[in-house]
Amino acid sequence: MAWPPANGLTTQRVPRKDVILPIYASTTVAAPASLVWSTLRDLSAFPTWNSFCPSATIHSQPKDVPQTEANLLHFDTSFTFNVVMDASKPSKVTPTQCRVTDFSTPEAHSGYIPADILKEDGTYEADLGKVYRIAWTTEGGFVARGLRSERFHEIIVLGEGQCEVRTWECQGGVLARAVKYYYKDTLKKKFAKWCEDLKREAEKRANNGATG
Repeated sequence: MAWPPANGLTTQRVPRKDVILPIYASTTVAAPASLVWSTLRDLSAFPTWNSFCPSATIHSQPKDVPQTEANLLHFDTSFTFNVVMDASKPSKVTPTQCRVTDFSTPEAHSGYIPADILKEDGTYEADLGKVYRIAWTTEGGFVARGLRSERFHEIIVLGEGQCEVRTWECQGGVLARAVKYYYKDTLKKKFAKWCEDLKREAEKRANNGATG
């Protein structure tokens, strides 16, 4: 099935009928899906590869998260991304507070997306046995000003040492119209660059013998 679906993307927090601004990007990666997954989750390593979001701060973790995983994204992690919208001004960042809403691996499936939507919608990879999936939603100031958003990542196993990365965000609410007007093209480029950066970092780690 072609992705994204012809009728547009959706998320649980911002259903298709409410989407004002959809943004998406994808790429294939010559590295194990588990390695891409571990790279994506480790916020402490973002300064080494993520040009769109070179730093992030975790505010709280679920109670059962061990200290050795305190820098990783988990279900219900509260955190802030410091995003760089203008690459010519890397020191100018926009803090964006988020919370993880979904977390699914081939070993531990999430029930966040209803089974009928997984099977029929086309937005999500339906085979939970071959996908790592994480999502987060904005909270705090942006929400108070009228923005609803949810962003997903899916890392889909294509074979041994190869996977596909898909990322998309759906925005709705009053503020989403302003974001669309001012930042639509910039965000499209930033999402594509995020995928390029993640691909480059994961393939470098794979070439150095990392497995995830």
